[in-house]
Amino acid sequence: MSVAIITGAAQGIGRGIAERFVADGHDVVITDRRSTILDVAAAIGATGHVGDVADPQHVRFVVDSAAVAHGGIDVLVNNAGEVAPTGPNDPWEQADADFDRFFGSNTKGAFLFGRAVAPIMIDGGGGNIVNVSTDHVKPCPDCDRHHGHGVMDLYNASKWALNGLTFDWAKSLAKHQIRVNNICMGATDTEMLRGFLGRDPDPEYLATWMTPAQIAQIIVELIDEGPAGRTANSVGLYAGYPCVLPDPE
Repeated sequence: MSVAIITGAAQGIGRGIAERFVADGHDVVITDRRSTILDVAAAIGATGHVGDVADPQHVRFVVDSAAVAHGGIDVLVNNAGEVAPTGPNDPWEQADADFDRFFGSNTKGAFLFGRAVAPIMIDGGGGNIVNVSTDHVKPCPDCDRHHGHGVMDLYNASKWALNGLTFDWAKSLAKHQIRVNNICMGATDTEMLRGFLGRDPDPEYLATWMTPAQIAQIIVELIDEGPAGRTANSVGLYAGYPCVLPDPE
């Protein structure tokens, strides 16, 4: 049995991952700034905390209390994040606030949680850190577009920044049997994506979307590779393609 922390787990992909880990018999700690995280925790049998992943005090409390309660931490899934349209013609004051918001949710939270759990994983003899990214930084091999979609500069920049954390941590922590990987996925049926596209997306497009349960399965398979498994990989998963764990890079 392992101990897993999953951020941004009040809904969508984070909740799907948490439900799968609990079903598999693991001790699961979840966090979200939505107060409904406490209801989710009670419903699925996890420990829930309300707070902002960009708040260092919240991060330390979640990580330290999990380590004390369970004797260590084996898995961290940095799933928390948000998406909204932004671009270079936005009002100046809004752009400044949006930068802090997006990099706080999408990058700083992963940074803080990763830095907090790394020493605990080292003491425990190993672990896994999985950063949830996007296919914007790893497009499907035969896509006819470049990275990103336009009108999402802060989302894309904050997710690209995860590459720096993932690849550097993978090298720094390899000697401690800690693997660090990105999940770079396309359209997945979540409240966040439906909110971005509107509640009635094109039915043909919707039919190609992946599900949170499928993403959870991929993460389980990734972790099950064990200490000799891949690290410093960006795992690409794409809407309209088979949702399977690809070969290591």
